[in-house]
Amino acid sequence: MSRWARVVGVVSLAAVVATVVVFDGRTEVAPSSVPRAPVTASVGGEGGSWYCSARDIGVDAAFAHTVFVSSVGDDASLVHLDGFNDSEKVAGLDLTVEPGATTAVDVAESLGSAGLSVMAESDGPVVVEHRISSDSGADQVPCSTFSSDVWYFPIAVTTRDATAQLNLFNPFPGDASVDIEIALETGVRQPTPLSGIVVPAGSTRVVDLREQVERREQFAFTVRTRSGGVVPELAQSFDGSQEDAPVKGLRLVSGSRTAGSRWSFPGGFADPEARERLVVQNTTDEEVDVLAQLVPFGGLEVMPEPFEITAPALRYGPVDLEADSRVPAQGYHSIDLESAGRAPVVPARSLNVTASADGGETAPMRAVVGAGTTASPGLSVSATDWVATGMQRSEALDGTVFVHNPGSEAAEITVTASVGDDDGEPVRFEIPAGDAVAVDLASLTESSDVLSVMVHSDRPVAVERLIVFRGVPDLSIQSAVPVLESLEDLVDLGGR
Repeated sequence: MSRWARVVGVVSLAAVVATVVVFDGRTEVAPSSVPRAPVTASVGGEGGSWYCSARDIGVDAAFAHTVFVSSVGDDASLVHLDGFNDSEKVAGLDLTVEPGATTAVDVAESLGSAGLSVMAESDGPVVVEHRISSDSGADQVPCSTFSSDVWYFPIAVTTRDATAQLNLFNPFPGDASVDIEIALETGVRQPTPLSGIVVPAGSTRVVDLREQVERREQFAFTVRTRSGGVVPELAQSFDGSQEDAPVKGLRLVSGSRTAGSRWSFPGGFADPEARERLVVQNTTDEEVDVLAQLVPFGGLEVMPEPFEITAPALRYGPVDLEADSRVPAQGYHSIDLESAGRAPVVPARSLNVTASADGGETAPMRAVVGAGTTASPGLSVSATDWVATGMQRSEALDGTVFVHNPGSEAAEITVTASVGDDDGEPVRFEIPAGDAVAVDLASLTESSDVLSVMVHSDRPVAVERLIVFRGVPDLSIQSAVPVLESLEDLVDLGGR
């Protein structure tokens, strides 16, 4: 069976996006016709566009910017990359990516500057992620495949040790007008400077949120477009200068395009040296209660009592997991959330690591990283097929894939490392209903090349991947990219 047939199937993106306008090599989706698929990125059976937004992380020091393109079809993919600064498209690059291979593109070397947003257009099925790294931190996120008229960001920080650069990428042929609504614990406000922000066609506008939201350890915000379309990404660099709670590293955070009542975080960990926070943003004008069920990997028989989170109207509700005795101090866990009355909410999770920790004999060791920070939105869907690209096992990097079965029946999964023509041997697991597994790169391949990891399951599962940057140090936990035709809604917590 071919790689594409086995992993991602075939689907026409034209059937999903109703109104598409082609102009000068770019694709624009009118806000009224944007599909409400509850994901930021997905891969289908045809080519398409990917939007890698962040170009500014708010620091003066030099940084590296890398775009990873993985071809997941049976044939080579022809890919065109364009770079965008604050006013225009400035450079382009054509490349061919062989089937199963992953190409790493140095943005500064290939497009002239690391400080560019990047759009990738492909004639075949590809998965695209981008990484920004410096001496003080690194992070990597899947690039987006959709624009939207609304984006939710439940977690943001403006303490004195952090930058907060909101990159508003408009790769489309028409100007966009944007409002940014700020949710604090005391209420919601719309600062005048954040109203009617114009993002010219073919450019990226960077908004420094510190100028309007000063010294906040937590706030949420929503990006809404009055006209046109943007793809936002929040970049936060932490310098470690906060004495009471030092955080050092880089966060790249994609927004969520939709709100929902059921969410999942397939993999995480919390201990005295790893502070894990869960924040639920309430998109309604009434208070919402949310249940968060933490599930230790392999520990279904000792599941802790669920957390009860209350999110005030149009604001948010936080919970610090490491501070609660219900959370195992060793090993990985997944988190499933469900709102009362199916109220639409949006969760996100942050993780700040300050020191290494050892695992116990009965629990898998958590990520071996001495410092770092990461934040990511939750998953509101499951799927039978997922792809995570830009992963690598080397002296400087390592990785793990988290596969969570949120359903009511056991799932048989196959995990494969794809390195061009030299795929590793598939590794197979059976995951009981509600449980999860962590699959290290070392169990999938001996290769030190940049690669993709492909997950196939006979039942819908949820997948995240962890990248450990040893040299910085830092870490990144983000969603893998689901296959569009295999998406399914998450089952209710009471249904399993």
